[in-house]
Amino acid sequence: MMEGTGASRLYQLLGGNSSPSGVDIKRAVIKSLPPEISVQVDGDSIDTPSEGIIVAEHLLEHKRTISFTGGTVSGQVQDTYTGGGDLRSLEIIDGELTFKCDLKVDDPVIVAVANDGQMIYVLDKAVV
Repeated sequence: MMEGTGASRLYQLLGGNSSPSGVDIKRAVIKSLPPEISVQVDGDSIDTPSEGIIVAEHLLEHKRTISFTGGTVSGQVQDTYTGGGDLRSLEIIDGELTFKCDLKVDDPVIVAVANDGQMIYVLDKAVV
């Protein structure tokens, strides 16, 4: 049984333990997008349905909390009470940033195929 964080479980799946992993790293193509994502693994004649697919967070739309101070900024600020002025600095505390889904149909991706092809882990886009 695998234990630990998601990263340590993936490491174990990819052979970081002493037993054979049973995981193959392959190329696949995105055939449909979330929420009903499907992929076709190279060499397979059918698409893998969403029930057997886990996609890395950075490829899908997700939100992150950020803080930002500094940088170079310029511009004008409108203010009802003082009339406004020059923008000289910017600070964002606990802001929220939304990352959009970066996948498109027919994108090539790198996948880890586990459990005799029953589970497909979409790890990243492939640059070919």
